[in-house]
Amino acid sequence: MIRWLYILKLLLRGFYRRPWGGLFTFIAWWFALCQLILVFHTVTIAMQVKMIRGTTSTMIAYLAGEQQDGPPETIQAKIAAMKEVEGVVFIPRQSGLERLKGWLGNDSPLIEGLDSSILPDAFEISIRPAYAGRIDSIVFRLRSIPGIEDVRYDKGILGYIADAYQAILVSGAAIALIVTVSLCLVVFLSIRDSIVTRRKEIEVLNLLGAQRSFLYAPYLIEGLVYGIGGAVLALLFTEWAVGYIVSQAPLLRGILTMLEPREIAAIIATSCLLSLLGALLAIKQSIDG
Repeated sequence: MIRWLYILKLLLRGFYRRPWGGLFTFIAWWFALCQLILVFHTVTIAMQVKMIRGTTSTMIAYLAGEQQDGPPETIQAKIAAMKEVEGVVFIPRQSGLERLKGWLGNDSPLIEGLDSSILPDAFEISIRPAYAGRIDSIVFRLRSIPGIEDVRYDKGILGYIADAYQAILVSGAAIALIVTVSLCLVVFLSIRDSIVTRRKEIEVLNLLGAQRSFLYAPYLIEGLVYGIGGAVLALLFTEWAVGYIVSQAPLLRGILTMLEPREIAAIIATSCLLSLLGALLAIKQSIDG
C-alpha cells in the first residue's frame, strides 16, 4: 500500500513539475481522439447510405414520342397502379419547355430558339417516402412499361455519398492510421520528457536497488490518465455533437446514430492501449539509452 502511495506521489510530482506539458498532451490526445471518432462516424454514415442509393422523392419518366404504345392516360394509369407511387402528373412537351425557361431564364442562350416539338412528353412521378430506398428497382420497373423511353432522377446528396463509399473508406482508414501514430507519438514525447527531467533521481534509485517496475510505474499510470481521460472527454464531446446535429437535421436520424456501449468500450480500450504503447516506447528508449 505504501509503495503505491509513493508511486502516486511521484506521478503527482511529475504533473506538478511540468503542468503545461501535461495539459498540452492531454488536449492533443483529446483532439486526436475526437478526430478518430468523427472518422468512425463518417465511415458509418457512408456504410448506412450505401444501402439507400436513391434518396430523391421525385423522378421524371420520358415518353417515346410517336412510338409510344397507347395514349398517355393508359401509361399514366399503369404508373399510378404501382404501390411505390404516390402521384403522377402528365407534363406535355410545351409545359416542359415552359418549366425549362423558368429554371434557366427566358434569356438563356441554351433555350433560345428551342422548338417544343423536339422535347418529349413526360410524367412527373412522386415516390412514397417508405420506398425512397428502392429507387433502382422502381426505375427498372418504370422503364419496362411500354411507351416509356427513359427515367431520370436526382440521387440526392446521400446518394452521392453512397457512390463515394470506397473512397471514404480508404480515406478514413488512412486518417485513422495517421491519428493512431500521432497518438502514440504524443504520449511518447510527453513521457520521454518527463523521464528526462527525473533522470538523476531515477539513476539514484536504480543504484539503491529499486525495481524497474517501481521506477517506471508512474509513467505507465500517466499514460493511462491520458488514455482514459482523453477518451471519456472525446466521447462526451463527439456524442453531444452527434445529438445536436441530428436534432437540427432530422433527415439524418437513423443514419447518424449514437455509439453503442460496446463501441464506446472499444474506443476507451483502444485509447488506453495506444497510450500505454507510447509510454512503453518512451521507457524502453530511456532504459536502452
